[in-house]
Amino acid sequence: MSRSKSLFAVLALTAILGFCPQLHATSASVKVVLAGSSALWQTLALGTFGVPNSGTPTQGACGAGLGATAPCFHYTNGSFNVVDGRVQTNNDANAIWIVWDSAATPHVWAFVKVDSGVGNRCYFGNPPCYISSKQAVGSWTAANSITVWGATDDTVPPTSIQDAFTQANSGLPAGQKVTASATDIRPEDSLWSTCRSNSKLGMNAFDATDGLGYNTNWTAGTCPATATVSTGTGSAIQSGYPSSTSTANLIAWNITGSDPITGKAVPAFSTYSVGAAPVTFVYSTNGGQLTGLTNATDAQLQQAFSGTRCDADVFGLTSGAIDVYLREPISGTMNTTEANVFRRPVDAAGSTEGLSQETGVGGHNPLTGASVACPSTGSAGGRFRAIGTGEEVKSVLNSKTNNGQDGIGYTFFSYGNVSTIAGSSSYGYTQLDGVDPIFQVYNSTAGAGYDPGQPPSGELPAAANLPAAAPPTGCSSAFPCPETLIWTGELSFPNVRSGAYRAWSLLRVVSTGAALTSAEAVVKASQAYVVTSVPDYIPAIATTATINGTKFTDPGLQLIRSHYQQVDGSGTTDIGAAPVNTGTGEKGGDMGGCILATPSAATQLKQANPGAPCAVRPVNP
Repeated sequence: MSRSKSLFAVLALTAILGFCPQLHATSASVKVVLAGSSALWQTLALGTFGVPNSGTPTQGACGAGLGATAPCFHYTNGSFNVVDGRVQTNNDANAIWIVWDSAATPHVWAFVKVDSGVGNRCYFGNPPCYISSKQAVGSWTAANSITVWGATDDTVPPTSIQDAFTQANSGLPAGQKVTASATDIRPEDSLWSTCRSNSKLGMNAFDATDGLGYNTNWTAGTCPATATVSTGTGSAIQSGYPSSTSTANLIAWNITGSDPITGKAVPAFSTYSVGAAPVTFVYSTNGGQLTGLTNATDAQLQQAFSGTRCDADVFGLTSGAIDVYLREPISGTMNTTEANVFRRPVDAAGSTEGLSQETGVGGHNPLTGASVACPSTGSAGGRFRAIGTGEEVKSVLNSKTNNGQDGIGYTFFSYGNVSTIAGSSSYGYTQLDGVDPIFQVYNSTAGAGYDPGQPPSGELPAAANLPAAAPPTGCSSAFPCPETLIWTGELSFPNVRSGAYRAWSLLRVVSTGAALTSAEAVVKASQAYVVTSVPDYIPAIATTATINGTKFTDPGLQLIRSHYQQVDGSGTTDIGAAPVNTGTGEKGGDMGGCILATPSAATQLKQANPGAPCAVRPVNP
């Protein structure tokens, strides 16, 4: 097939229940309900909640531009169902954040964390998915899931909000419908990944992974125009993490025309760019096999992740078995990594190069090292499936405990995503083809200077690595901390901005109408937040924000990827519209597309085949 977090800190809930006017509200005004990418889950929460009040850190200033009545409050919990409204079963379950303000009828913003494929399906399906708590009204508990700031306490929402997010006892659809998706990849690429997964195994002599074999009703890599609930639903992709029950569910959907299952019209949509985040390869060293890993090439990573050889010697290190952790194939993180590092698109006719991480996986569900071992010396290394970013990072964290040896995986970098393995000499990240994804120059020597917020010896950065001086010259080793104090050049992720580091994706939200307007406001609040407080991505547009009386300006991302026509496994059926590179009419696939320089969003760029590797191409005069 061609591809042509401590958020919220501490006052005891019992101390505030009687004193917050918003807790007595009798209804709620839900502005937007997002579903999708973990790369966006935490950072959009931070922007929406706003900077916490210093005297009462469980109360936030609310994001600018939201039309909110301060203070704002936050809540997180993992006991929420994401139910596909077309099939009426609890298809996916994961964590949610809910932020609300102090208006008499509180305004509510929410985001449930699944993956890009599920988030897009939930928005485009007609009827869409709905989100519903597994907890009864009046008995909600908080998970305190977002921990970037160091303090953790959530506030339990008032019963009016609990009621809005709780399924009726009758079992009929209730709760809140998904009104926007948050995605690491464009809808065209997300649909392509679903068609690839939700079809027969095989096709394409290159690597026989146009289809991945999780649904035997459809030719490899094809999207059904019409389907029943039964034929449109593939086998759930299971986690290979020990004792995990996590799955990624496959159900047919579409982005134009009619829904393949219900025949109802697919909703209109626009994409709104959030910002760029780099894919970062992370690994453990406490087993001893990957100690000294500072750089990995495409070819080396392809050998390991394809199962050709799961051994440290593939990276030029002393031989020793290692484990390799793959994400589910409808994940935006997986597909960004696949298209930029592993199985890269070459032209619109469907040619690819490289070696897919899905090579040889067909029929192994769950994917575990025991079922798909790699050739290696000593105890066998293997490949394992992780469902979601949290499980991917946890796999690396517990690689030695679970399997007795080091492991390597990948994730979109954010301080929240890597927090469990950051600031520790037992874990690290690697350059890709000699380029650092986070800092200007890779720090492989303990005690070396480099960027002010950069840890030594290839460790992943944590709050403790932030400049220790008090503001305005430092951040007291804690968030919030502006990007200007973390990087010498005062702008985040310098090698992504320059085009030198090519494994990145433009994060987006997808919606229409009033929900899109609300989602855009959340994004703008987040873009200001990443400039001033927790720099988890490069804002897509020029952004100026003020914190504690100091103004910060970021020019935004000055790059795009070339768009191309996605086609199905047979190479005959287009997925989505013909490509348009820029402007409000942006269309087409772009994961793995060539990196193009653009000084403004209005600049029209020369269309280029997505070939790999891609150099930064000049603007077409």
